[in-house]
Amino acid sequence: MSAIKFQLNGLIQLCVEPEPRHGAKITIQYGGFSITGWGDNMAYKLPDDKTIAVKVAYVDAKGNAAAVDGDVTWSSSDDAIATVTADGSDSMSALITPVGPLGQVQISVTADADLGEGIRELITITDLEIVAGEAIAGTISPVGEPQPIP
Repeated sequence: MSAIKFQLNGLIQLCVEPEPRHGAKITIQYGGFSITGWGDNMAYKLPDDKTIAVKVAYVDAKGNAAAVDGDVTWSSSDDAIATVTADGSDSMSALITPVGPLGQVQISVTADADLGEGIRELITITDLEIVAGEAIAGTISPVGEPQPIP
């Protein structure tokens, strides 16, 4: 299978290349930054003060773009951590929004891969970790008990 490349929101480029045995090499580019990782147990890190648009794409066994039957369905494994909302005009696109607490969720997309009258469910999953956003304030706290002046 050849590399799969797509661009999210015109800003983030994602390239997935198969590893020779299993897993994948994933490269995310944003501006001048590039993050590359190998493996099948990677989570995209999303700050809790940001949202991100995502898109699902399908390929056949030889890596060619493939269609699915009808709209796809998006879901989050824990809506208390992050929600995923399908785009009203294109079910292949969605918006992921952190809700509050930090943590890990799986975002899944369910599609019908049978282009005929039957149904063959195809589930695509990605791991997502909600992490703290940029610091916006600080606090100063006493450490220990007050001490006499020497």
